[in-house]
Amino acid sequence: MSEYRYNCTDKSIVLPYFKKYYVSFFFRFVPHVVTANTITLISTGFIVLMLFVSIRFDTINTGLLPLLLAFCLHNYVVGDHLDGMQAKNTNTSSPLGEYMDHYLDVFNGAIVVYVLTVFFSPIPDSVFYCILVLNSLSFAITMVEELETKQLIFGLVGTLEGLIILILFFLTWQLGPIRQFWEAELYGGYARYWVVIVIFALGYVGTLIDVIRRIGYIPKQFTAFVVVNILLAFALFRLEIGHLLGWIIISLYSGEYISKVMESYLIGKKHKYPDLLVAFAAIFFIFLEIFGRSYDEYLPVVISGLTLYLGIKVVCLFSWVVYQLKEHWLWYNP
Repeated sequence: MSEYRYNCTDKSIVLPYFKKYYVSFFFRFVPHVVTANTITLISTGFIVLMLFVSIRFDTINTGLLPLLLAFCLHNYVVGDHLDGMQAKNTNTSSPLGEYMDHYLDVFNGAIVVYVLTVFFSPIPDSVFYCILVLNSLSFAITMVEELETKQLIFGLVGTLEGLIILILFFLTWQLGPIRQFWEAELYGGYARYWVVIVIFALGYVGTLIDVIRRIGYIPKQFTAFVVVNILLAFALFRLEIGHLLGWIIISLYSGEYISKVMESYLIGKKHKYPDLLVAFAAIFFIFLEIFGRSYDEYLPVVISGLTLYLGIKVVCLFSWVVYQLKEHWLWYNP
C-alpha cells in the first residue's frame, strides 16, 4: 500500500477538455487544506439529495425540480473530478481515496438510474429491472477488470458523457417547445425521451462487451454474480416488489460483491464470490412463485430481513476496508 499508484487509462474524448477548460475553473477555488476524500463525500451528498427529492415528491418532472436535479448532478460530476485533481496536486493519492471514490460511485450510479426511472414513471417493471441489472453489471465488470489486469480502463464514451447528456436533458425539460418535443410520440406509444433510457442501456451493454473483450475471459466469480443478479431481479419482478425496495436490494447486492472485488485489488486478496445466501434466497423466491403464492403473508418479513441483512453486510464490508486503509485518512492537507 505504501507503493500505491493510481493506474488508470481514460480514453474519453470529452474528459481532457472538460477537466482543462471547465473543472479547472472550479479547482482554483478549492482550498489546499481540503482533502480529496472530503470533496468525494461532498459530491456524493448532492447525489443523495437527488434521491431524497425523487422519494419525497410524487412527480419530479414538473416545476423547478428538473433544474434542482441538473444542479445536483452537475455538482457531483465536477466534484467527482475535483477530488482526483486535489489528490494529485497535494500528492495524497491513496488506495483509501480510490476505494471511497469508486465504491461510493456504485451507489451514486444506482441513484442516478433510480431518479431517471422515477422521472419517466410509470415505466414497465421489466424495463426498470433490466436497467438496474445492466447498471450493476457494467460497474462490477469494470472493477473486475482492474482486479484482473491491475489497470482501470474507461472507454471513448462512458459515464462522463452519459451524465452530461442527462444534465442537458433536465435543463431542456424546462423549455416548453423542447419539452413538447421530448414528450411527443416516438414509436408504439413511447415518447421521444425514451431515447435517453436507450442510450444508457446501450452504454451499459457496450461496457460489458468492451471489458470482456479486453480481459479475454469471464472470471467464475463474476459469472456467479451475473447469474444471481439476474435471478434476484427476476424474482423481485415476479413478486411485484415496489421499485424503491427492489432498487435497494439490487443495489445492496451489487455493493456487497463490488466491495469484495475492490478489497481484493487494493489490499491484495483473493477474488471472492458474491453472497451465497442471496443466491439461495433468489432461487427460493422463484420456486415459491412457480409452485404457489400461499406464502404472501410472510413475504414482507422475508424481503425486509433480506434487505436488512444486505444493508448490515455492506456497512460492515465498507467499514472493514476503510479500517484496513485507515493510515491513509487525512483530516486536512498539511
